[in-house]
Amino acid sequence: MNLIEIRLLDSEALEKIYQIDRSGEIHRRYQFSNGDLSYTKEDLSIPHNPAFWDQYFDEWKTAIDKGAAFYGAMDEEGLSGFTILKHDLQPGVAQIMALYVDSAHRMSGIARSLFLEAQDAARANGASTLYVSATPTDAAVGFYLHQGFQPTTDPVPALLEKEPENIHMVKRL
Repeated sequence: MNLIEIRLLDSEALEKIYQIDRSGEIHRRYQFSNGDLSYTKEDLSIPHNPAFWDQYFDEWKTAIDKGAAFYGAMDEEGLSGFTILKHDLQPGVAQIMALYVDSAHRMSGIARSLFLEAQDAARANGASTLYVSATPTDAAVGFYLHQGFQPTTDPVPALLEKEPENIHMVKRL
């Protein structure tokens, strides 16, 4: 594997997300209800679909243009993962808007490196809490739990309305 470098990118580089293959297997689907995190077994294959990024592109570009941090895991072949950190979700709260790693680069430490870069940037910008609306899959929820996040019983209403099936999680910094 090539050497990976985490870089702060601008919104013009956002087009590179179309290089990311988010295909994979899902084995668990999580739910959070009445303070209880549980899951059901589910076997589902997510196919490679570059058009997936279309639904987020404009929102993410606008956020980056307004000051969100866009970090890319770069090697000689291009983008192998990225995260987007919104600094001002609420006073003292930064939001991980996205964190994805290409299927060929998973389990390599890239997700953790991207997360740590975002966490450090959130702290440096004065945040005391990180917020994420995690896809309710074993990979996403398991990753964030491992990073110290916990499901919140007080989700951001607009994000809960937008992503009601996601697991809304927070981490104190």
